[in-house]
Amino acid sequence: MQTLFDTGQFAPSDRIEAFQDMMWSASGLLHRIRFLPDESTSPHARMSGSRLDDDVLYLREVSTGIAHERTTRHLGRAGPEQVALVLPDGGPGHYEHDGFERPLLRGDLYATDLTATYGYRRQGAGVAHIVQIERSRLELSVETIRRADRQLVSSPLYGIVRDHLVSLSSRASLLVSPEDRAVAAEAIATLLRGLLASASRDDPQNHPAAQDFLLDRILLYVRLHATDPALSAAEIAAVHAVSERKLFQVWQSQPHSLRETVMHLRLEAARQRLIAHPHLTIAAVARASGFSDASHFSRRFRSSTACTPTEWRIQHGVAPAGADAS
Repeated sequence: MQTLFDTGQFAPSDRIEAFQDMMWSASGLLHRIRFLPDESTSPHARMSGSRLDDDVLYLREVSTGIAHERTTRHLGRAGPEQVALVLPDGGPGHYEHDGFERPLLRGDLYATDLTATYGYRRQGAGVAHIVQIERSRLELSVETIRRADRQLVSSPLYGIVRDHLVSLSSRASLLVSPEDRAVAAEAIATLLRGLLASASRDDPQNHPAAQDFLLDRILLYVRLHATDPALSAAEIAAVHAVSERKLFQVWQSQPHSLRETVMHLRLEAARQRLIAHPHLTIAAVARASGFSDASHFSRRFRSSTACTPTEWRIQHGVAPAGADAS
């Protein structure tokens, strides 16, 4: 990901203005930014980001206590026709959106219409994972988005979307090709559309969006967790509140079995890691990709790719790492 802003590059008196200018140039966002008082440390912030496609921007903010606010006086200038999905990871705070208020808590999701008034205020050091997406991509009205934000947790997609955003934040650096970024953009757009559509209804559990996205949710979960060595059909079924029988019925439409799909995803993750992280040994790549045994990994890799992991690195101009490379 690219570093978009770092307070260390500016004099203290220029930091707020520079931060606001960066947000405007990166996403068209016009609002007020304030550092909240903290006697234990000096104010600082670092924003990094990756544009997944023309409609979707992923941002990661690391800062001391901070406030992002769009007030009534900003309404004279139109905000971007975008929605921000925010996952805070830090101390408690306060959240406002279109006149509705609730606590800002670590691990909760917040979906904000960026043309409305809003405020994020977090005390103490922390991180915020943010996806900004064009509202036209979601095909949802402003009213639907604002209504959904008040009851996001009621959606059956809530946990899935939160897990996906966590995984996106940890793996954004692996999205090196335009094709990978486009897939990631479509995945988050699909999930966010389902989350907002289902949460905006009086009975989100029974809304068709929750059912229509079952296979999509299962596919995304498998892609996100394939590198977990303990991943099993029982876990996948339990997470999606279905039986294993129902899981396999839904999966029948896929070209490969669940086991084959997981193996394919693990090998693909390994191929990417071998190139993106040349300092890692083959054994470390195997573990990070979901293989508990390096020898088993090397056999499966050679069977799939017709070369060893070390040969794969050499073919792609990467020097072998570690003595156990094979």
